[in-house]
Amino acid sequence: MKDKSVLVIEDNAKNMKLVRHLLKLGGYQVSEASNAEDGIRMAQAQQPDLILMDIQLPGMDGLSATKQIKADQRLKKTPVLALTSYAMQGDSDKCVQAGCSGYITKPIDTRSFLSRLAPFFDASLANQPLQRKPRTNRLSRILIVDDEPMNIKLMCGKLAGQKYELETAHGGQEALTKVSQNPPDLLLLDIMMPDIDGYEVTRRLKADPQTRKIPIILITALDGKDDKEKGLQVGAEEFLTKPVNKAELLARIHSMLTLRQYQTQLSVRSQSEKLLQMDNAEKLKNKKKSGSGKLLIVEDNREDLKLLTAHLRNQPFDIIAAADGEQALRIAGRQKIDIVLLDIMLPRQSGYDVCKKLKETPETKDIQVVIITCLDDLDSRIKGVELGADDYLVKPIEPRELVARVNVLKKKKAYLDELHQHYQRALNTAIIDGLTGLYNHAYFKQYLDLELKRSKREGHCTALLMIDIDNFKQINDSFGHLIGDCVLREISQVMRRCIREIDVAARYGGEEFVIILPYTDTKGAIEVAERIRRTVAKSAIGAKTVDDITNITVSVGGAVYPFDGAEVHDVIRKADTFLYTAKKKGKNRIEFSQQEVKAGVSLLCS
Repeated sequence: MKDKSVLVIEDNAKNMKLVRHLLKLGGYQVSEASNAEDGIRMAQAQQPDLILMDIQLPGMDGLSATKQIKADQRLKKTPVLALTSYAMQGDSDKCVQAGCSGYITKPIDTRSFLSRLAPFFDASLANQPLQRKPRTNRLSRILIVDDEPMNIKLMCGKLAGQKYELETAHGGQEALTKVSQNPPDLLLLDIMMPDIDGYEVTRRLKADPQTRKIPIILITALDGKDDKEKGLQVGAEEFLTKPVNKAELLARIHSMLTLRQYQTQLSVRSQSEKLLQMDNAEKLKNKKKSGSGKLLIVEDNREDLKLLTAHLRNQPFDIIAAADGEQALRIAGRQKIDIVLLDIMLPRQSGYDVCKKLKETPETKDIQVVIITCLDDLDSRIKGVELGADDYLVKPIEPRELVARVNVLKKKKAYLDELHQHYQRALNTAIIDGLTGLYNHAYFKQYLDLELKRSKREGHCTALLMIDIDNFKQINDSFGHLIGDCVLREISQVMRRCIREIDVAARYGGEEFVIILPYTDTKGAIEVAERIRRTVAKSAIGAKTVDDITNITVSVGGAVYPFDGAEVHDVIRKADTFLYTAKKKGKNRIEFSQQEVKAGVSLLCS
């Protein structure tokens, strides 16, 4: 690295001394400035390969200095890493907006500092701040960390055939380096490693604002009760005990990835609200109060009920009990339940039946259901997950594991509730279309802009569907605008049923709609588009109001970032172009870029 130069702009002498020492150990040429003005002049004169910029500087702050540096055409491609003592939520976004390529918190971790810098000397990265190569599929990426090659091989074998992209690291330091270069969606992290153990890796990742939201599942020894407690204390979300059961592994991974997606989408929607100046008083009025949740224990054995209640006595839950499935369903239908602990063996109807009914009912489908089963009953666990259970526990239940599970699910339920409450708040603001109940054009544009910026930073695809009702003018002309409004409302309801909670549906204008699909590539977007097209065609839209209304259909055009465009207007224009193509080719069909469609995928309507 002797040919690489680093400019450090830092006013604290001790911090400067530490950074200087570390950089020289790495073989870098070091220049120093103690204020923003001198730093800008030195950057312009020396044109270094990398700039380390303290945010809190005397006079001009570091972010303002970064903006000035990035405004200079000669320094536009020079990566700037922000150094700050403030690990507050939103700091990372502020650094990105200023033009920073990364973000390092103080006190500086001397063991990982040089590895954090290395990727930014790649010229290809300097042009794309906080960007990673977009994934051409919609697979979540999992980093498996273990110092034993055989353990990694076994773990990869258990996940073979699943819809995950797997990456491996053979120690704690390698894991930290890989996370800093390209953060995964989830870590499977062994505890016992010779260089840096799993606890320390977890502690460092959770202390860094750029990585603290990555879910971590610790892998513990067979008798690791103390391991589990320590893991939770340093910030791990989950833990698994060796030897790892495949069904349990898949259930835990699914739960953590879902939690991560809800968390991310809630953050983006909150930013959209703020940018559109949503009324804060209304938001606070409707926001769910933090504190106690309601937990329903469905157990006919009094001793087991007593034991579960005792384990949860000091947790933030109001505990309600039910002795059978019928009583449980009545309670869930009348009260706002967050979590259900559901025994499989119940009188009259089994826990499976109760779980199925809860997940099929719109009012209760978001309740987090934990199946309770026997130690050797693997089939019960698998069946519960297939029916929609969010987790399961094995008897005899270990108290600390019970507490950890329900608290993770409580957090997941809170994110879900907030997503729904966001929509309810929006009903009273200017971001909802009054006729259809979908988001309006202004909100769509703001949300898409934020989502594409996040996609660029995190390196995943985002799809956009543009949907138009076929022959809608004829419907209005033949049956009147009131019937036309009914058709718009019914199709809006169909679209909402066909998408996920994290997707955003909006009315674009007239009879046109748009849907934003985060984490979705072309193949996934085609599946959603075809589901909507097929469901609308089979739903007899408007038939309840008018007997002789013709079968109503829709045409769909789709575009995927970054393949069909790098900016909001490019993606919208491409989706609109494909929608026009679908209409021109006969309507009641979907159209995407043929270059992105894999062989064998038919776009013709059935």
